[in-house]
Amino acid sequence: MPDYKIIDVHNHIYPEKIVSKATDAIGDFYDIDMQHLGTGNELVAAGKKAGIEKFVVCSAATTPAQVQIINNFIASECEKHPEFIGFGTLHPGFEDCETEIKRMKEMGLTGVKLHPDFQKFYIDDPKALPMFKAIRDNNMWLIVHLGDDRFEYSQPERMAKVLDEVPGLKLIGAHFGGYRRWESALDVYKPGTLYFDISSSLHFMSKELVFKFFDRFGIENFFWGTDFPMWDHKEELELFFSLGLSEEQNRMILYDNFAKAYGL
Repeated sequence: MPDYKIIDVHNHIYPEKIVSKATDAIGDFYDIDMQHLGTGNELVAAGKKAGIEKFVVCSAATTPAQVQIINNFIASECEKHPEFIGFGTLHPGFEDCETEIKRMKEMGLTGVKLHPDFQKFYIDDPKALPMFKAIRDNNMWLIVHLGDDRFEYSQPERMAKVLDEVPGLKLIGAHFGGYRRWESALDVYKPGTLYFDISSSLHFMSKELVFKFFDRFGIENFFWGTDFPMWDHKEELELFFSLGLSEEQNRMILYDNFAKAYGL
């Protein structure tokens, strides 16, 4: 197999004092056995075994009070680990997203992570629109957990409405833009309006469905990710290679697409 440069664009990390509780909570939420403990050190160790060069790291604030605490933590982890690309978090209930984004940028954070199902807000709630506009206007990346057939917060239809109302968002739609709502994601997004990561999806999608996404939205708009600590890097790579893409297409999804879009 050729040697590939690889960026993992979807990783969750947590402070040592809460990491066991946080990791277990995610496993319980999705009824999945977690493959790792979500510390920065374990992420680097596990990823390096699989040849991962860089990692986008993030965590989502379930309350407005957690926003600055999490952003400080992500920034501190990026200082420790030069392999990390730090995405902070926001919450629609946070009082001044504009000022916090400026503070995030001063700390070296370049994106925002939102998980509406954890944060319990509807993506298209008008109260969330100023947050999305602030993210766009400050040229920040945005990665959003999308989909889940158990909840209505993060439906692809809702995200499509936001993209119409806030054009120009540098959005990465996690999990092919709609975990377990993939047929809806195929229908509602306009090609060219967002990127996708493929994390936490290949276990559950048919190869035919995956290729429908590539054909509709362009393989150049897809990024590889693991959703660490949920999945293991080596196993996720094996699953990815089982798609049977060409060597050039593998290189695009594993590294080149994100490197080009992000400006590495």
